[in-house]
This record gives sequence, structure tokens and C-alpha cells, in this order.
Amino acid sequence: MRTGPPTVVLATTNGKGMGHLSRQLALALASLGGMDPVIFSLSSAVTVVNQYGMRAEWAPSSLRKQVPRRHWDGYLAERITALVTETNASAFVFDGVYPYDGVLRALRRMPDVPFIWSRRAMWQKGVGARALRYRRLFAAVLEPGDLASAGDVGRTVYLEDARRVGPITLVGQVPQLSREKAIEELELDPDRPRLLLTLGSSKRSDLYSAYQRTVEQFTAAGWQVVVTSSPLRGRAAKAAGPKQISVFPLVRYLNAFDAAVSASGYNAAHELLYSAVPTLLVPNGDAVTDDQRTRARIIGNTGLALAADPDRPREFDAALSRLLDERVRMRLSASCRDLDPPTGATEAARTVIGLAAVGVPTGERMEAASLHAQRFARRTVGRVLPPAVANLVGRPPRLSRPGDLRGPLSVSPVLAPGLQGIPQLGNDQLLVTDALTPGLFDGRPVEHLLPGASEDYIRARAEIAARYYRLGAPSPLDPEIRTKSDERDWGALGWSGQ
Repeated sequence: MRTGPPTVVLATTNGKGMGHLSRQLALALASLGGMDPVIFSLSSAVTVVNQYGMRAEWAPSSLRKQVPRRHWDGYLAERITALVTETNASAFVFDGVYPYDGVLRALRRMPDVPFIWSRRAMWQKGVGARALRYRRLFAAVLEPGDLASAGDVGRTVYLEDARRVGPITLVGQVPQLSREKAIEELELDPDRPRLLLTLGSSKRSDLYSAYQRTVEQFTAAGWQVVVTSSPLRGRAAKAAGPKQISVFPLVRYLNAFDAAVSASGYNAAHELLYSAVPTLLVPNGDAVTDDQRTRARIIGNTGLALAADPDRPREFDAALSRLLDERVRMRLSASCRDLDPPTGATEAARTVIGLAAVGVPTGERMEAASLHAQRFARRTVGRVLPPAVANLVGRPPRLSRPGDLRGPLSVSPVLAPGLQGIPQLGNDQLLVTDALTPGLFDGRPVEHLLPGASEDYIRARAEIAARYYRLGAPSPLDPEIRTKSDERDWGALGWSGQ
């Protein structure tokens, strides 16, 4: 019999930034102990949840090609099913733009577990039709609010399927440091005004030019320019002058800054404005779904921030000049302080906890079964009709015929429970660990297990791995890499390659 709060698996896509992880973390923190959150992420940044004492498990995205792409959705479905079973989860929340087929397969296998889609709005006009087909398969759809919602022209505006909540942000969920303490911890100059410059990751020449002009103008005005991590894929990092920082969550340190020039993505915009940082919003044209141009324009029109397109140099330079004006910054901060506190994370947490308590209504289970049957029929018909005709009935892309699920190469598991450090692996080695060390998932194949997993789960995961990899005999771990003691023999629990 279950005791204590319900366990909820909070899943995120890989994405390009921290947006999905930040929203799921905000939801978990806002639950105030009303749920036991388990993070399941395709992002290598999942290690950031360590600082909050949450359990987390990582899985490779399809882009990593760790598992053959044609079999990746099946692999993902098995991973989700095994994790929900291991944790006895009462609900599964997926935060992402497109519900992977692997998520939908897992949903079908566990009809009594509420699957919830957390789906941000503000989609670009005309995109997302295929993703939205599957919204009715979920027990509920959550839609985080947006300060620019008045200008939303995306497909989600016309739907009535979502439970709309306020903006979901870490502001109010993570304590913010005082101005003095934030400056001290980031090792910034307390005697100069400080600009936060965060334009995202992009190869666009207009964004790089905007970056350079921002650095030049604010440096010339006597400001200290601070950039986050390695913006613009390393090109901007070579510019002289700006100090680089790499912290999470950034919202904790925002009081250190007197102004910001930021991409107009959902998380950045809401964290900065709810923190009352005078901000110039700069849309990133590389965003596939998120309508950053409209968000920047609408928020700019409300007086909460300035906005300028980087591909319009004169407009952009004029906006920088306005941001340098202290009177403008004071007016922007005052407008932001008049905003009501963001309540979306708390509202979303209450909804999820409620669904975890009551389960999936019978009617919704039957509707989901019906829609799954429709998806199966489209695929079946698509195999026998000519492609041009099959496309007319909405068939998804043709799948390869089932065969051997494993990749062409044999890999030797390196069993490392409680791993301390990051080992160097060969191309024919597969790291098997429950560690959540920063950088562990970058550039190496890893099968990651939930820390503290049961023997049954370790065994189940070995069986899944054997279906998708050609497992050889385990390889010894580099003796210079330390591990915490785990009395169980993971090899004897199935990771023996047999």
C-alpha cells in the first residue's frame, strides 16, 4: 500500500537550453512536498537537479544515435515503462513541443497512469499540426501562461483542450541572493554597473553582430558585460572583455545585474521580467516552434521591456542606447514590479497532484484506445498504399520493417555504480552507472539508472539493453576512477553480456 505523497515522473526533451528542465523543476519545487518528483530527461544538463536532492535518470535522445534511430521510440517506451513501474509512479508529465512516439507507446502500455502534456503556447503561425493530433491521448494538457499571450497566433490559441495556468518560472520557487551576495559569488565588479548578455546558442550572423555591438557600446559606457556559459557556439566567447559565468539556476543571481540583453525565449523573458531586471529582448530566428519575434514585440509594446530585431542594426543600436539611459531602466523596472507574482508552477503542481490521486477516468481511457487504433490503422494502410495516397490519409513517415533491434557494433559494459569522476571510454564501451556527475553524459554512450534502484530494476534495464545493444563481456573500470561501494554485483544482475 502506498504511503506518503504520490510519485510523479517529470520528463523533459533534450532541447537546446534549460527551458524544459527549468519548468519541471519549478513544478516540483512548487509542490511543497505534495509529490515525490522523479526527473526523467533526455538533456545532459539533468545533473543540475542534484542540488535539490531530487532523484533523476537520463536517457539518450535520438540525436545521439546511441540506439538506432528506427528503434529509438521503442527503446524510449521501454525505458519509460520500466521507470514508472520501478517508482510506482502515479502520474507522468511530459514537457515538450512534440510528444514522441515512444511516449505515446508507453502511455498505451499503462492506461491507468495519467499521462500529462505540459505544452507551452506561443507557437509560430502554421506549425505543429502533427504534434497536436495526439493531444487527446493525454489525461490532461497543461499550458503555462505567457506575458505575450495577447499576441499569440499559433495553433494552440484555438484549442480548448488545455488547462491554462499562470506563467511557470523559477522566480518565487528558488530564493534569490541579495545584490551584494550575488555579485560576490559571481566574482563581479561591485564598482561598475553590470549587464547580463545571453542571446542563446546560434550560428546566425545577425545575432553575432548584435552581440559584438552590445559588448562595444556597454563596455565603452563603463559597464561590466557578463555572458552566460559559451554563447553562440563559442564564437562570441573569443571576444575580449566579457566575463563568462556558468550557473544554474541563473534566476538565483539576477539581482546582481543592472540590465540585460537577452533572447526572447519563454524562460529567459519571464525570469528576467519577474525579477524586474531592465531588459532588451532579442528574438532568435533559429527557434523552430517558439514565436520569439511576437513575444518580444508584444512585451515591448506593454512597456515591460525593450525589443529589437538583431537583423535591423539601426533599430538595435537605438534600443541599446535607450537601455543605457537610467531613466528608461527605472521605468522598465517599475513596470515589472507591478506584475502579479507568477502562480503557474503552483497551479500546475496542484493539477498534477490531483490527477495522480484520482487516476485516468474510464471515458478518457476508451478515447485513448480509440485514437491509438486510428494511429495503427493509418500506419497499416500506409504500408499498402502508394506514398502519395497514404499521405492524404495522414500516415506518419514509413517505418522500417522490424528486425534486429541492435546496432551493428558490439559494446562492452563498464559497470560503475556510484561513479566518482568521469572515465575515458573506448568506442566499443558502454558506461553503466547511476551517477549524476556534471559532464558525464557528454560525448560518451551511457546507460543511466535511477540512483538507489532495486535489483529488479537493474535486471529489467539489463534486459532492455540486451535488446538494443550487442553486449559483450563487461570491461574493467579504470582503477584511477573511484566508485562508492555497492554490495550488489551488477554483472550478476544481468549486465554480463550473456
